[in-house]
Amino acid sequence: MERRTPSTAQARVQAYVISMAPEVPGRVAEVAAADNSLVAAGRLLFRIDARPYEIAVEQAEARLAGVGQSLGASVSSIDAAQARVVDALANRDNIRQQAGRVMQLVQRGVYPQARYDEARAGLDRSEAAVAAAEAELERARRELGSAEADNPQMREALAALERARLDLSRTRVLAPADGVVTNLQLAPGQYVAAGHAALTFLDAGTIWLNAEFKENSLEYLRAGNRAEVVFDTFPGRVFPMRVESVGWGVASGAAPAAGLPTVRNDTGWVREAQRFPVRLVFAGERPRGIRHGSQAHVVVYARDNPVVNALGRLWIRLVAVLTYVS
Repeated sequence: MERRTPSTAQARVQAYVISMAPEVPGRVAEVAAADNSLVAAGRLLFRIDARPYEIAVEQAEARLAGVGQSLGASVSSIDAAQARVVDALANRDNIRQQAGRVMQLVQRGVYPQARYDEARAGLDRSEAAVAAAEAELERARRELGSAEADNPQMREALAALERARLDLSRTRVLAPADGVVTNLQLAPGQYVAAGHAALTFLDAGTIWLNAEFKENSLEYLRAGNRAEVVFDTFPGRVFPMRVESVGWGVASGAAPAAGLPTVRNDTGWVREAQRFPVRLVFAGERPRGIRHGSQAHVVVYARDNPVVNALGRLWIRLVAVLTYVS
């Protein structure tokens, strides 16, 4: 029975845990998200004091204007076109990231194909906007004349302005997806360094169940197998799920390259069974309130055997009742 309807109580809810790190350093001016709060994709999480970066933009604009005057040409059109290119690039990158996440969820069956088609159309529009902005910038450069546009001082000033504007846009740290801010230990006035985690974000769109099954239960386990799950969070309820993948390896405590090997001194006739991870996803609507790290009981119907499947359904429903008193 254990091979045809394998079950386990060693299962936990998992989600992608994202360490949100700013791309520019500075002091925190505002924390817009509360601890353990749900946030939508694109919402402001926290903001770094932008004044130093605004000054850098003003300096870069002044430097560009000075170069333009020295060349005897007006650069106001290039300045505006450059700003539009930066905005279009930032918008495209954000839409591309969201489209990638939508595609992952479509492949797992969480979202319908129509959601990806909408995301793909939005990405195509953002790519077109980038191309249009770059074409406008190129036209503005040509209007200055080839000699001025190819001047090394002009190229350097334009690059410095683009970098200053990009750094300014990065003072606002946004939620990469729908999710939850957790273990928040960030406060206004705190200094944050570029590339160092400032808060933890749980991606609510990529929740799955990681169940550990004994090695002798894996014979018939396949992606697509039906499963039923009881979560400790929802006593008395049974949720349909399906197997998405079966793990191919686990850490075995291999000997390091240097030093002596480690040998386990197992005694007795029966050794402890090795377990392998099996990843399951919801077959229907995901329950509200599911939490990363929550424990669960799982039964998988690996074979179409009415007798053992009936026993498996009876067992998981008995577990559902017992969760009320455990």
